[in-house]
Amino acid sequence: MSKVARRPFITDVSIEKSIQILADPNVSYKLLYWDIFSVGATSRELLAYGNVKWSNERIPISSDEQDKEDPWEDGKIPTPFGVVPVLKIVSPENEEVIVAESMVIEQYLAKKFNLLGNNEWETLTINALYSNIHFFLERALTKMTWVIPERRKRGLEIFLKHFLPEFIADHEMHLKANGSNGFYVGDRLSLADIHLANVIDHFAHLPVAHLIMPSFEKSELISKVRANVENHPSIAAWRASEEWESLRQGSFVCYKKTAPPAEDLQAFATKEE
Repeated sequence: MSKVARRPFITDVSIEKSIQILADPNVSYKLLYWDIFSVGATSRELLAYGNVKWSNERIPISSDEQDKEDPWEDGKIPTPFGVVPVLKIVSPENEEVIVAESMVIEQYLAKKFNLLGNNEWETLTINALYSNIHFFLERALTKMTWVIPERRKRGLEIFLKHFLPEFIADHEMHLKANGSNGFYVGDRLSLADIHLANVIDHFAHLPVAHLIMPSFEKSELISKVRANVENHPSIAAWRASEEWESLRQGSFVCYKKTAPPAEDLQAFATKEE
């Protein structure tokens, strides 16, 4: 039986001290997440973009070795809701403030690194686009990745017929309205751009990537966004690191076990033809 541990936000670090830590320009960051991309990818990329001091606290999930200890299932990694990612903001005195939930973490970091626009309209627009991208990923995760095998095929059919083409059409509309320059808002990177690139990367690491990715790659507008994110110097340096490559390989291993096998989607694609 799982013994996944919980912890409150308020601990021995007082609320007053937590406020001070959040205002301290000398803090460092730790991101607690599995040793794959998935829902932790955007937060990692935001930290890389911000050129701050940060590190990964990786929980093993991609290994095929069954005889190793599992600190997560053994209740040795407490989090506020029994889920990850969790961002730890660490003071020079090694006191921590905990931020939970991926959307909260990503929006916090985006605000910190000026990725939410220059005025209220830009902020609202970026957050709306970001939210839509995020829930597109959530639908995919719950319908065709982290789901029992008996339901995968139907989830894949719905994804290919409805979710994917509708998502691409919607986002091409917004990108075209901004001048088809490879940015969602204005002429610089935002949280929405970075999140889109990382969500597409999620699909690139599934066993069925060869049948999903062409839809993204055929979209010149979406491809421009992806290229702008990947070519940013700080993000490019992160993606060239050994740690990023290790997470990439871990994603392949993990999704080979949890995501739909290629033959499921191939059968559907053949039927559609």
